[in-house]
Amino acid sequence: MGGGNTAEQAREVLMDAAEHLFVTRGYRASTMEVIAREAGYSRTAIYRQFANRDELVAAMVQRTTQRHMVSILSRIPAGAGPVDLLVESLVIVASELVSDPLLNTIADQTADGTIASLIANDSGLTELVKSTVETVVADGTPFRPGLHPNDLAQFIIATALSFLMKTVPAVTDPAVARSYIETFILPAILQESPEPRRVF
Repeated sequence: MGGGNTAEQAREVLMDAAEHLFVTRGYRASTMEVIAREAGYSRTAIYRQFANRDELVAAMVQRTTQRHMVSILSRIPAGAGPVDLLVESLVIVASELVSDPLLNTIADQTADGTIASLIANDSGLTELVKSTVETVVADGTPFRPGLHPNDLAQFIIATALSFLMKTVPAVTDPAVARSYIETFILPAILQESPEPRRVF
């Protein structure tokens, strides 16, 4: 089964099948066996690629996040500084990524908590965001001195999750998202932050 694909190709096919099933049938109904069958693989084959469903979800979220990060970075104006990059990235998360079908499944409950909690605790995703943060957080940047890139990555992930879960009122409106970020998020991480303004 699997048509002689390489391990990497098998992972992609299995993640494609899982994404399709999560979106169309829901997280709970999409067991490892159902995902394997949808992808044309055996139950044993899927467990060769992913130890469990949490690991599969983490890989899917990393893949989706990487895809969105590339798209976001390509839309940031040339010469934008790290603060502009952060603000515009979070505005895009709040106003556009909320409609991503896979990321919308984070509101679905799992037996061990929420998918959002799996995402927040995923070391691979943290490493991905951390490596991006490290490229923009260097000496002389406007970020608070002493902020560790790993902590900043976790803060950014938690903020993005709160937007994706729509826990901030009206944040899908880009103007509201930008005001919220500049009034509440930036003061937590910048040496000098913008003046607060009315958000809602």
